[in-house]
Amino acid sequence: MALFSLTFLPGGAGENTAPCRSEVYFGPTGGLAPRNYNKKILLLQPDLTNENPAAGNMSTPLVDMIRRAKKTIDIASYILDNRSDEYFELLKANQRGVKIRIFLDESIKDFVTEKPIIDPMIEDLKKENPVIEVKVLDSEKTEQLTGIPFKTMHEKFGIFDRRDCYNGSANISRLATLIYHENRFFFRNCPSVVTAFQEEFNRLWKMGRWRVESAQAGEEK
Repeated sequence: MALFSLTFLPGGAGENTAPCRSEVYFGPTGGLAPRNYNKKILLLQPDLTNENPAAGNMSTPLVDMIRRAKKTIDIASYILDNRSDEYFELLKANQRGVKIRIFLDESIKDFVTEKPIIDPMIEDLKKENPVIEVKVLDSEKTEQLTGIPFKTMHEKFGIFDRRDCYNGSANISRLATLIYHENRFFFRNCPSVVTAFQEEFNRLWKMGRWRVESAQAGEEK
């Protein structure tokens, strides 16, 4: 649940003078202190016009940020639960024309199949039109670029319209909202923070291997 928020003006000449807003939310739902129980946010509704109060848990602020995106969404997530509210909002954003890129991790394997647990979701995403582009870490590329053969991508952050972003300990997962003790920071209209995360996403993307590739991405090679 959100415990505090910060508002400050972005620095630098020529930047948007609207205030940067930062909020932090802690889970699980219900929180660990009485003042968390009744925390609310103004959630943009599915009509993308009206706002109504909603629970200020781990999920709803991210759902709100996804709904407000108009052009681009870049997300890096160790785990992305394809039954979570955030996942379904990403599909809706894709259908309204938002270009989405997702960087995931393959290191967690299914106990039965011994294949990456993201594989069923990848198969679902391959059916999406427009295409949601997906990459995972390529250990050979990471070693070439960094000198270290990284095998796990454990980051959790996202950038929206190159204007807003979030990060924190929580995966995009129902368990992160309902059970685990997690946190998410949300930054709205914070250019310097967005730039830092966009640069990190671009760095990861260069070290990635395609799992879902768009025709346009193929043409750009």
